[in-house]
Amino acid sequence: MIYISFSFKSIYSFLFFLIRNLSLIFFLFFYNNFIYSQSNVFEFVKIPVNSKLTSLGGYNVSLSSDENNFFNLNPALLDNGRNKNISLNFIDYIASIKGTSINYIDSIKSIGKFGIGIKHFNYGKTNSYDALGNYLGELNGNSIELTLSKSKKLGQFIYGVNLKYVLSKIKNINNNGILFDIGGLFYPTYNKDFTIGISLKNFGFLFDNLNSILPFDIQIGSSIKPEYMPLRFSFTVFNIYGGDNLNYNREKLTLNKLISKINFGSEILINKNIILQAGYNFMNRNDINYKFSNRNSGFSYGILLKIKRICINYARSMHNIQGGTNSINLSLNFKQLIN
Repeated sequence: MIYISFSFKSIYSFLFFLIRNLSLIFFLFFYNNFIYSQSNVFEFVKIPVNSKLTSLGGYNVSLSSDENNFFNLNPALLDNGRNKNISLNFIDYIASIKGTSINYIDSIKSIGKFGIGIKHFNYGKTNSYDALGNYLGELNGNSIELTLSKSKKLGQFIYGVNLKYVLSKIKNINNNGILFDIGGLFYPTYNKDFTIGISLKNFGFLFDNLNSILPFDIQIGSSIKPEYMPLRFSFTVFNIYGGDNLNYNREKLTLNKLISKINFGSEILINKNIILQAGYNFMNRNDINYKFSNRNSGFSYGILLKIKRICINYARSMHNIQGGTNSINLSLNFKQLIN
């Protein structure tokens, strides 16, 4: 049984966080409605370069985990990471697209705990042609995201901010800008078995191509581990208001579209060294044309192994008849290695 308890300070902090950012939400709503007809940029920031996240469906803003650096998902999750913890990630994405990331958490007495992250995507090479079919040479592209994260704990509530520099380059076309994430995490109980998270992701400004749309999104989710059960469940609602999906949002809301905004993840805690993971993303299933999909589209799974002081996580996400995405993560703590 989970006993829910509150402190007035925690409730006040949670309400203050929501009210303080309400004006920001309204501003982003009207701003994105004003430019809805423009093109999208920085779509790569939505791709999870984290094996545990991949295995749980691709979206999560509430999972309290110390073996992975999750501040990219929700800056408030930085508080749960261990100091001097580094996470190395690799993803073999669709076609020839490859992604890598490095996340590191530490603390300095003057500023407290902070996180640093680097994400890189290589889109491979493809032949380029003009409208008449003349060969123009090879076309390649790269994208990079640099993240600085900070969080603060107030009783049962944690809030955090991510500052991100994003650069995307395809041949001679460059896009770069500054993005922000604001997130909160609330513990209705005094343990970590039940959490509620919210994150406002990827709002900011561009240095060029100013008419493009940023991949703004609002995500809300919860994670719970029932007492005396070796299970943990996570539910996340995403694209609550996504700047990349405005025309979709303007269409009549149906049950299928509503379900497409839900991500489900589960974990089986075999013991402290072995965790089995599985997830389902309804949008991944629905976005794939029926003739290109298979019965496993939308499903994902993975396994986490702790071997001495090293944590290894493998995940696979199913997409279409050609296969899926493979991801592997290696996490270790420098402090434990030294000791």
